Amino acid sequence: MIYTFVTMKKQLFLTLLYVFITVNLFGQYNSVLSEGKWFKISTNKLGIYKLDYSSILSLGVAVNNLQISSIKLYGNGGGMLPKLNSDFRHNDLVENAINIYDSNNNGVFENGDYILFYGQSPHTWKYDAQTSLFKHDTHLFSDEVNYFLTTDNQSNGKRIGQKQALQNPTKTITSFNAFSFHELELENLILSGKEWFGERFDTQNSQSFDFSFPNLVMTFPVSIKTAVAARSLNPSVFSVAVNSDPLQSISVQNIVSTYATEYAKTSSKTSEYIASSSNLTVDIEYSSIDNGAISWLNYIEINARRKLKMSGNSLLFRDATSFGDEIASFELSNANIGIMVWDVTNPTSVVEMSTLIDASELSFNDSINESHEYIAFNSS
Repeated sequence: MIYTFVTMKKQLFLTLLYVFITVNLFGQYNSVLSEGKWFKISTNKLGIYKLDYSSILSLGVAVNNLQISSIKLYGNGGGMLPKLNSDFRHNDLVENAINIYDSNNNGVFENGDYILFYGQSPHTWKYDAQTSLFKHDTHLFSDEVNYFLTTDNQSNGKRIGQKQALQNPTKTITSFNAFSFHELELENLILSGKEWFGERFDTQNSQSFDFSFPNLVMTFPVSIKTAVAARSLNPSVFSVAVNSDPLQSISVQNIVSTYATEYAKTSSKTSEYIASSSNLTVDIEYSSIDNGAISWLNYIEINARRKLKMSGNSLLFRDATSFGDEIASFELSNANIGIMVWDVTNPTSVVEMSTLIDASELSFNDSINESHEYIAFNSS
């Protein structure tokens, strides 16, 4: 018994020592938000966001002799916190690299100056190497991502730097992986749990959903995944067509009326489609011989391939087909001199790519040993 007690004391001591060391090495007593004045900004989709002088004023920031070097932006980006405690997560808000345009280079934020930063969506996409497709992950608890602005003179703010230029590319990339999804969180079928569903199919048994992929590569198959749910006493079916072409038939099992059984049955299917247009209309029709049947759309998820061609004022792109120990030249057409390219793979440490432009074609080199996310945008 004495031996056991001594062993327990030793284990307890080692546990407390471990906790003490962990807290001192990795712990943080105060958040960065505990001092100074902070101003919240919210974003809801991926893209470049601009804060001009009037925007800063409307936030309530004191702009009198506001030093540009003191402006800082903090935020941890989109997506939900990991489910496992063992997975990585930030201990506190992280400072983000931003770009500030100083119109007269006097170091003071004045009328005509503005801040550019890369803002995120709460919803995220992840690449699945097994299917070679991107999958979306809808944020269950928020429709926005929050960022926090402060003007702390104690240190200089984090700025977007230039990424080291690489030479001698061995591959040319002129197209990219594109994706889009439609998912509305409208109805929780059992008023419990995390699963929500979108549009109902009851008296209206058919609905249409539009998607647009400018400069779509027509020779590359479009992957379309449709996820649905149905509450029917008989087996039922969803018929899916794209641009009036039949695509897939999704069978859904029937429910049973026994107590404590499933309220509705779910099903999904992924099919490929060779498109002849950049605009895709997905038509979904539900049918069941049960007159009291109800069904719901969960989501539509589309993977496609687009030409690396500027369309509008900004273009997010990545290429998941060309991993290797190589340097690639990304060639972006329909560009102009005002186009900038940022590598936003790490959203808190964005870097600017060194680009060349010849006529209307912009190019830059980068390593393709891992996947990178870029955004090209009109800097004005």
